[in-house]
Amino acid sequence: MQVGEYRLENPREIETPELLVFEDMVQRNIDAVIRICGSTDRIVPHAKTHKSADVLKLQMAAGFRSFKCATLPEAELLVRHGVDEVIFAYPLTHPRKIERFAALKKAHPNTSLKAIVSAPEHLEALSQAMRRGGMELEVYVDLDTGMRRTGVQPGDEAASFYIQAARTPALRTLGLHVFDGHTLYKPDYDERKSLVDQSIAYMRHVWDAADAHGLEADDNVAGGSWSFHLYLGEPNVRVSPGTWIYWDSRNATMDELPFEIAAVVLGQVIDRDPGMDTVTTDVGSKACSPDQPIPNRFTIVGHPRAELLAQSEEHGVVKLNGEKLDVGDFFLAAPGHACTTTVKFPFANVVDAAGRIVGRYNHDARDH
Repeated sequence: MQVGEYRLENPREIETPELLVFEDMVQRNIDAVIRICGSTDRIVPHAKTHKSADVLKLQMAAGFRSFKCATLPEAELLVRHGVDEVIFAYPLTHPRKIERFAALKKAHPNTSLKAIVSAPEHLEALSQAMRRGGMELEVYVDLDTGMRRTGVQPGDEAASFYIQAARTPALRTLGLHVFDGHTLYKPDYDERKSLVDQSIAYMRHVWDAADAHGLEADDNVAGGSWSFHLYLGEPNVRVSPGTWIYWDSRNATMDELPFEIAAVVLGQVIDRDPGMDTVTTDVGSKACSPDQPIPNRFTIVGHPRAELLAQSEEHGVVKLNGEKLDVGDFFLAAPGHACTTTVKFPFANVVDAAGRIVGRYNHDARDH
């Protein structure tokens, strides 16, 4: 089976649907992100996309030592493999999670484990946990620059909260954390650049307030896969993309980034309806990008006009629009969102440049 650069020997030996990762493309993506950012020191990759010790080892071999995560299993995976820094970029509020987080920090003093805060409740809970454990926790103030999901609102509210956080016992503020999710799925470069410029203006307002109060705010982490490269002009900002390691079909609509879609789902056509010009596949919502609008859940590599019309748990109905696919045909589905596809599988089959399956990337941090 050969579709463009994607080669797979003996697809009939793999029960579909199954996740494939092309190792040479992963390595090219690692090389590309370092080339874009100039150094691994500027990048804090998010672990959510791959959730794998095997991929983590590839990143560490390339020089990455700092990582971001959103779940405790991801944090535990990172710490267990000896990274230097872990930023836990999810608000910690549940007492059991805070206990696990504090225990992880205490058990691994050689890893700098950090958190984000954006509400007085976060400050109080983390401060109490750190004081009980005799520790100090470095934190970033999470700033909502437009996504309206988590984070303190920009302007004077954010400035005041930063000062409050800095004065909270057992916590030490380092700077700001920004995930600008409102830049996602906007292929127009100028539109995204304008949104990032506004985010930077919001950040500068807090930096100025911190400076006026003699507070540090010189370590900041910002951006995602749709915007990270637009923050590189700010010397006190490290960037934090996640999806770049595997990329996906929605991210690929950005023309300016050179990443390759390294993870795809191998599927098969299981039925057809000539009257409707459709085929039914075995790539359902349990196999690929269930968080995306249906037409964006996957595209079929090498069949650009084919369009996903409907998806249930185990089925995906595809309008052919002139493309040729028939019952029994294998195909490669490029996920619309790599991160929510990885967790659908306990592992990824690793494919080399010759199309041979040469191993697995286990998804060690798949569960909560």
